[in-house]
This record gives sequence, C-alpha cells and structure tokens, in this order.
Amino acid sequence: MKETHLLCNHTKINYWTDLWFDEYKKSGYIAVTSNLKKYSFYGSNQIESLINYNENQLSRYISVNAFGVDWEDIHHSRSTFHLKQIRNIAIDIDQYTKGLTINQTLDEIQSLILDKILPEPNLVLISHGIQLVYSIHQGASPEMGWLVGYITEQFIEKLLYLGADTQAKDLARLIRFPKSINQKNGEFVRTEIWYDEPYTLRELQAYCRPLTKYRSPRKKQGRMLGNFDERLTAFYKINYYRLEDLRKLAIIRNGNFTYCRNTYIYILAYHQSLMVNSQSTVFEIIWNDVKGIYTEDKSKSVEKLTKSWVKKTVKSAYNDARDFFESFVANGYRIVFKTKDGIIKPYKTENLIKKLHITTEEQRKLRTLINCDIARERDTERKRLERRKKGMKSMEEYNKLRQINKDNMKNKIEGLLKENPNITNKEIAGKLGVSTKTVQRYKKEIIGGHHVSV
Repeated sequence: MKETHLLCNHTKINYWTDLWFDEYKKSGYIAVTSNLKKYSFYGSNQIESLINYNENQLSRYISVNAFGVDWEDIHHSRSTFHLKQIRNIAIDIDQYTKGLTINQTLDEIQSLILDKILPEPNLVLISHGIQLVYSIHQGASPEMGWLVGYITEQFIEKLLYLGADTQAKDLARLIRFPKSINQKNGEFVRTEIWYDEPYTLRELQAYCRPLTKYRSPRKKQGRMLGNFDERLTAFYKINYYRLEDLRKLAIIRNGNFTYCRNTYIYILAYHQSLMVNSQSTVFEIIWNDVKGIYTEDKSKSVEKLTKSWVKKTVKSAYNDARDFFESFVANGYRIVFKTKDGIIKPYKTENLIKKLHITTEEQRKLRTLINCDIARERDTERKRLERRKKGMKSMEEYNKLRQINKDNMKNKIEGLLKENPNITNKEIAGKLGVSTKTVQRYKKEIIGGHHVSV
C-alpha cells in the first residue's frame, strides 16, 4: 500500500495521518506529548513535522481529537472545554488482563467483524496492548460528543471480554502515537490500516443498541407531539451528560463522598444502566469508576468499598433503571411522574444536587448539575457571545463609540458657532443633519464646559 504524508483531497485512508487530517479535518489542532506535562499542537499544514518529530521516538502520545488552542495557556488547551472537532473514536484493549495474546485477540476481533457485531476499524495500533481507531467522515461537531460517547460505550461493551478499558472514553484523551516506541516494553507501535474509508456516525451507530425508533409524528388535541426519534435522542443525550458530570464530580472531590457515597454509587450505576445492555457490564464499568471513592466516619477513618456491596448496589440500580425505561417506552418516550407507580425515575437536577451536596463552586465546573442562577448566567453569556459573533459591540465598546461621536458632534457645533456666533439652532441642525433639540442639548454642554463664548 502506497504511503503518503501529504494532505489528501479525498477521504480514502492510505496512511495513518489520514485519520487525523484530510480536506474536512482542518478545524483545530492535534495535541502531542511525551510526558503528559508539555504539549505540542499541530495543524493540517504541519503533517510532515508531526511525523518527523514523533515517529520512532520514545513514549509519544497523540490526541484522538482536535482542539482550539489558547496559546497563552497551552497546557490546559487539551480539554473538552477547548474541543474543536471530533475526528476519531478509539477503543483501548488490554488483552493481557484477560490472559490473552495479541494474536488471539486480533483473531477474536476479526470474528466480531465477520459476524457484523463490530465494524472493521480503520486503524489498529499494536504494542503492549491494542487500540482500535475509527475515523469519523468529515469530522463531527463537539455538540455530537454525546453520540460519540454513546457509540464508544457500546463498542467497549462488545469488547469487554477481550480486556477493553472501560475508562478510556474521554473526548480529550490520548492514545499511543503510531510508529512510536512504547517505553514500557521497548516495542515499536505497529500500525495497520484495516479499512480505508472513514465512517459516518450513523454507520457506526448501526452497530449499537438501537438509539431511536422511527415513527411518524401524530397529533393530539390539536397539538403536534415531538417525534419519537427526537425524544429518545434527547433522553440519551441528557443521560450521557449526566454521567459525564457525575464522573467529573468524583475528580473534583478527589473521591471524597463522605455522607453521600452510597447514594452517589447508586445514581452513577442507574445512569450507566441506561447506556449499556447487561448488568455484568454495568458492574465492571462502575467497579472501575468507584475504586477511588471513599467516605469517612466520625473518627475520620476511611471506610473502604467491597465488591459484594457494589454488586448489590449495581443490581438494584440496574433493575430500577430497566423498570423505568420500560415505563418510559410505554409512555411514548415521556417521563410520567406518578408517586404511587413504584417506578424509580432519574432524580431531577435540584434533588440530585441536594442528595450529593454539590456546592455552587462545584456546579460551576459541571455541565448539567447546576442551579437556576448558574443556568441563567450561562444563558446570558451564551447570548452575549452570539451577539459578538454577529458583529454587535459590547456595552463598553458601544458607550466608548457613542462618546466619540458625541465629542465629534460638539466639536462641529463649536466650530460653526465660532464661524458665525449668530447662527440659529435650526441652521446648525440643517447643516449637521440632527434635530434642533440635539443642538440645544450639546450647546448647553459646550457653554457649561466653557468651550466657547456665545
């Protein structure tokens, strides 16, 4: 297969860089690091440099997606906040944790592909473990992050028995740099192109549990109900962001959930149960998530979690989530709140904030677990940014420009008065194209400021 390092004008994948850069994947920069502390960023016109400085080098990592870089704060630019374009989906497989060899695992992956359980990856990276990378046709907007997350969750579930990493799914994450050297074992990161055409998100979604059911909208009491497809999609989107916030909360607190640890684990397991298909999968994901979670008793001793307790909690959450989802479907993809139906529904935002004691400071770092005041602030800021994009000036800029125009007008009036002290307000207004009242107001200010003797 011919290898090309140049930016192609088509979407065929000939070389590994074509997954990161093509005619549509130019928005933002790809991050590369060797120590997870210092980052270099590469744009679509720097592919040769990307290859020359990183291939055959020890311990190199590359971001799966592209970011808008804050050049004054480069280190923090590799974050979901700065995410500019989603370019790939990557799955990490640590087959050695299951006692499998590389070849055994690759054979299993081929079987899943032949059985149409899994799409053929565009790129396979092989060193100590295996990474499957799927290129997204034309890239995707950060707004589609929830769908990319949904697809990633589903693919991980299919590959769990081979050692798929349940925690490697962040949109800002890194993977091993193709053709670099793995410092753990000194092995070259083998790079294989398996499928040479990128996938649309819809094509990848076809391998997941059905996300939507297509039915025609119907009318009721003269009003058009929302399309079932849209309702179910909105539900999964909200659920994905809820999970994202719950996991971020654990990072913010460094795992300290004193007084609410059990509640937190149940809620986390409940929302995870709405994303994947089996209770065993939920347990494996949740167990990995909560290993660092703890609570302190009155003596400040740390109370450790046990696998048996987490399994019981996951079982309870999974059964509650299953009953809720069956009710949700039966009610036309609507959440019907009835106090006596026995259905445990997802907590409303305000209740969840109370149960997990989420502070205002913590809420400001989250996406959906926020109170009304923060939501209002963000909406105001969003509208302000939209106005800036449309060319509207800020209030400070507007007032500054207004003052400049006002000073110019006063100078013109003052000039006319100096030329002809007997000129009337009506004559001045006619010359300057303003009202006589405006002239009168400015003349008072001029006289008050002793600019001219009238």
